Amino acid sequence: MSNDNGEHPSNTAKDPPAHLTVTLEPGSMSSSNQKTSAPRLPVLNPPGPNTNYLDWEMVVEAYFRHVKVKHVLDTSDIKLRKATWSDDNDLICATILQIIDPANNRYVRPFRTDGRGMWIALAEAHQDTSTGGKVYWIRKLLIARMEGDNIDSHIDTMAKYHERLNALVTPEKPLTPDDVHTAALLGSIPKDWVACVSNLMNQEGIKTATIVSALKNESIRRQSQGDIISVSSTATKPPAKSGNPNNPPKKKFCTMCNLDTHDLNSCHNTRRLIEEHKANRKKRYESKDQPAPSGKSSKPPARAGRTSTATLGASSHSNHNDSDTDYSGSEVEVTAGNAVASLSVSFNPKASGDANLDSGCS
Repeated sequence: MSNDNGEHPSNTAKDPPAHLTVTLEPGSMSSSNQKTSAPRLPVLNPPGPNTNYLDWEMVVEAYFRHVKVKHVLDTSDIKLRKATWSDDNDLICATILQIIDPANNRYVRPFRTDGRGMWIALAEAHQDTSTGGKVYWIRKLLIARMEGDNIDSHIDTMAKYHERLNALVTPEKPLTPDDVHTAALLGSIPKDWVACVSNLMNQEGIKTATIVSALKNESIRRQSQGDIISVSSTATKPPAKSGNPNNPPKKKFCTMCNLDTHDLNSCHNTRRLIEEHKANRKKRYESKDQPAPSGKSSKPPARAGRTSTATLGASSHSNHNDSDTDYSGSEVEVTAGNAVASLSVSFNPKASGDANLDSGCS
């Protein structure tokens, strides 16, 4: 980059000079009858935070005024054009194309022969007059903080921010408290909320009420989205698939009821039979524990161990070694009722104890 001492860069294509010496000869019909001087005009930087548009516009406009061609920039009404308008327009087009960075060419390319069109296109590219443009520089002024001890540098920085904001304010588009409110509101919310109003920021004249409405709509959308996620996360998960796909799941079938709607583990009839069996077994235990009647009997008490091997209706075994006992068929018939469960067990004449215990019913 060249400096104010007039040094020229080594490669002007890659590093355009900050100022360019322009020598132009007005046409014969130009409103300027003398040859223009060779001014050092600044080169317009690309659009962005480092743009020098305000200074560039001030210098170049003064130059056009000096050479009496600024009338081309003032009006587009053909009836108000001077006789020298064509030559003056060509002079402006040639001058602008020489004093802008190549990055600006895409803005002026549609206006190759329209000096006023070039001038307006560059202003729109470098001056963001949208709501977002104003909010940006208001926030820069509000959140700027001094770094270090150099107060002069901080004052200059704040002055530049003010200058950029002031350039966006016109009598037709004044700065209002609504703009400050919008800037403060957007500066106080998280960045992920600003995205929902980015489209509004690209428009001009957006009120704070519109911004607030957009933020509230975004809040409702996020709440409903959260409810949907919560419901989907609590939904019933599908049953896990079997580890071996070749083995299909077994079908339920109850052999007790002969139905395929359930199995034995959940069968009510099976449960009822088990409960009845337990109740009957409990009654037998209780009746066995009760004492025998006190009345004398001519017949000796039956011994369950002796009758466990009896055959219904006749005596199959008598113990001749016991001189105190004499069994008859009628006695066996009386005691056989308690030995029904023992008919299926092995006959053992030496078995002793309770018949129910020997039968395996306990």
